[in-house]
Amino acid sequence: MTRTAQTDPGERAARARRFGCVVLILFAVLVAGAATTSLIPWSRLDAQVRAVVVLVSVIRPPVATPIVEGVTGEPQVEETSVAGNPASVFHPAGDGPHPAVVFGNGMIPQGREYQAVREFAAGLARAGYLVVVPDLPGLMDDTITVRTVAEATEVAREVSERKDVRGGSVGFVGVSTGATLALLAAEDPSLKQKISAVVGVAPYTDIRTILALATTAHYELDGRMVPYRSEPLLSYAVARSTISALDPGEGREALLSEMDAVNRDDPAPLTALRNYPTEDLGPEARSVVSLLANQDPERFGELYADLPSSVKADMEKLSPIDGAGQLEAPVELVSGSRDRYFPVSESYQLRQVVPERVVTVTEVLDHSELSISLATLPDLLELNAFAGRAMENLRSESQPTSPP
Repeated sequence: MTRTAQTDPGERAARARRFGCVVLILFAVLVAGAATTSLIPWSRLDAQVRAVVVLVSVIRPPVATPIVEGVTGEPQVEETSVAGNPASVFHPAGDGPHPAVVFGNGMIPQGREYQAVREFAAGLARAGYLVVVPDLPGLMDDTITVRTVAEATEVAREVSERKDVRGGSVGFVGVSTGATLALLAAEDPSLKQKISAVVGVAPYTDIRTILALATTAHYELDGRMVPYRSEPLLSYAVARSTISALDPGEGREALLSEMDAVNRDDPAPLTALRNYPTEDLGPEARSVVSLLANQDPERFGELYADLPSSVKADMEKLSPIDGAGQLEAPVELVSGSRDRYFPVSESYQLRQVVPERVVTVTEVLDHSELSISLATLPDLLELNAFAGRAMENLRSESQPTSPP
């Protein structure tokens, strides 16, 4: 990790003002374009305006933020339970029904209380969407399981049946693991006619890639293992999630306790498992430890193949690429060119299976963090185009029976 250079407060303020100007210029360009040509449909202009509202709400530039907040209604936030999961519901101003969005955050200990999550949800609500942010089981503990996916699916189903939701449709917006869960839930056959769109920021799509990255710092690309360094938190979360796929007994609790003693910010979170005595473990737990302790990329394939069939089955249920053929909703994905956790090929791989899916790669995004300045204006325009398409798809009331 490198230490970020300190920036003078005056320079930071100047940069913020410049970016506020960028946003306002972008907004003016959109409006002027719509006023001077009939080639831009009203729905597209409407979506682009909503996209600017969301981007300003997330980045909060001092020049543009008060303008956006002055012309949009203040969302009303309800703390409740949805499908048995604690949730915050952000209600947009005005009478409903409204297009609905389930927002899925990544693995964050604060869950839906994380400030950036609430700002994102509030921005979507200011843009006219009813937004439900659930605390799905496991995410606050850096663990995803088949239950996490099942609960995401049930939340979407319950939201689609609300009287204040327009057309019985619900969209997904997810960041990081939340984007992966959105893809997985949208693949559920029982939800096919209810999903308006899936919008994902930096998801993973293949669990085998993630297991290999977390253990060997390599992944398979074009038939060979290539190096890729991810943040150590990935290894920590992958270990917890893989161990949780074991049947009760078989050493699962002992191994989870071992991981409980590891700090989630540990720079080498798998060290404890690599030194763990496995003599008292059953064969299934030993095979999981062998996979997680391995650092040789050439051995990954055989160790993965040696996992218990039940563990592999559960892990592959966390892999959107395995069910991508079930996806019928429009999908918009965006990722940075060099993500801190998942290679951009994870998003492109989904498009290879279902070519109609749209993937945007931008230099202003590093996993879930934006870095924007006047120098990155072209990338900002690209990001805005992504957001505009996303806003338009999320307002759809019906799910097509085949990819558009």
